[in-house]
Amino acid sequence: MKQLPYTWFDHRTDLPRWITSQVGQIAAEWSVLEREMEQLIHLLTDTDIGIARIVTNRMNAPNRIATIKHLIEWYVYHGQLKPDVLKRFVKLGQNIEEKTQVQRDKLAHGLWSKIGGRWHVLRLRGYRPVPELEPDLKKLSRPLLPQKESITREGLKAIIDQVIADAKALEGLCGELYDTLSPSLLRYAPPKYSRRRHRGRK
Repeated sequence: MKQLPYTWFDHRTDLPRWITSQVGQIAAEWSVLEREMEQLIHLLTDTDIGIARIVTNRMNAPNRIATIKHLIEWYVYHGQLKPDVLKRFVKLGQNIEEKTQVQRDKLAHGLWSKIGGRWHVLRLRGYRPVPELEPDLKKLSRPLLPQKESITREGLKAIIDQVIADAKALEGLCGELYDTLSPSLLRYAPPKYSRRRHRGRK
């Protein structure tokens, strides 16, 4: 079978400030996104916040998405939420898992190097498309053949905006569900978070 070309990747950590600051911002925004999921689970289980934190403590984002989906299904099944709520969350959950988390993970778990005057991240998880090998193979695992990707300021800002948009969508859904289910079905009352962000990242 045809072999794909590869280049030596000189792993470095002397990253420029524009990369470290924006990757750090992505990490912080991702933590808020996961917290918004915890908030939804807190709401839908209508329990003490301490219990909700215990239940979600070891959950990653896909686990939290699945849990929220199943909880919303329960409310839909019992006629307390409309099916449209479930459809909208499924779409949002898929976007987070298949797009936003993929972008976040490549930065959180990749290796960095400067090639040809430009910074790249080496992606080591998941699969990469290999149209050059079709029809024999459509994709290869990145552990088998890592994939380098050029990183720009604009690209990092787009990821930050993407994480924020998903977090805000979760926040909005939480408020909508509280308004729909409260007060007859819930004891839960959401706390007032400031959700402050850097200027330009609202």
